[in-house]
Amino acid sequence: MAGTAVNPFSLSPDTERGISADGSWAPTVSHLPHVDATVIGNFLTPAEAELLSAELAAQQLVPTGRDGILAHYSPGDPVGSLRATADSGALAAEFHRRLRSCLSLEVEPGDPTDTEGRSWKPLSVNPRMRFIRYERGGLLVPHYDAPYCAPDGTRTLLTVVVYLSYEAVGGETRFIADRQNGLPFAERDFSDWQRVAKPEEVLTAYHPVPGDALVFWHRTLHDSAPLVEGTKTILRTDVLYGPTGPA
Repeated sequence: MAGTAVNPFSLSPDTERGISADGSWAPTVSHLPHVDATVIGNFLTPAEAELLSAELAAQQLVPTGRDGILAHYSPGDPVGSLRATADSGALAAEFHRRLRSCLSLEVEPGDPTDTEGRSWKPLSVNPRMRFIRYERGGLLVPHYDAPYCAPDGTRTLLTVVVYLSYEAVGGETRFIADRQNGLPFAERDFSDWQRVAKPEEVLTAYHPVPGDALVFWHRTLHDSAPLVEGTKTILRTDVLYGPTGPA
């Protein structure tokens, strides 16, 4: 499976069967200003978002650091987020079907992604589903999502964030002005920031709506704003690509 499993668990067969679009599925597509990011409204129906949220509520999530990395958290540190992971080929297949019905997942010449100068085609959604909950004080520092490069030559390029619940103040997904945009990818520093973004560094922010999906290229600088009150729960996965040209 692609990616590291933090606190793995298995989705129940009933939950997997319950994520199956019926006549109530009516997605909408819009684009955020100032950034190459797309919102698919109603990517999940309210019943589907509730089904996944209920499944997650039965799990014991583990704390991670403010960079989202389990190894960077020690007891007593500020908790960035709480996490668990489930592998689901059924969910990945359904998500892939929905994404393809709403968007072109093809990599175009002007897309801001590190394709290493090769041509890539979308293959599937990563079956590794990362569930993340933010509680009061939680955040994720500005960062770039890292690609998973599989032994067979496939890799992830596109991030998919699905919002399961949001009853909170703060916690927006924010896109940060990137001073490295003019540099070739090979010359960029993709390290996580060591601080929270300043308001003047934020290009645009997405206020979470349960059931929506936010889709953007991995190498897009973004964060999760500090959550002042309440909770936010998301599911994060990726789109896997395969090379179509020589290395």
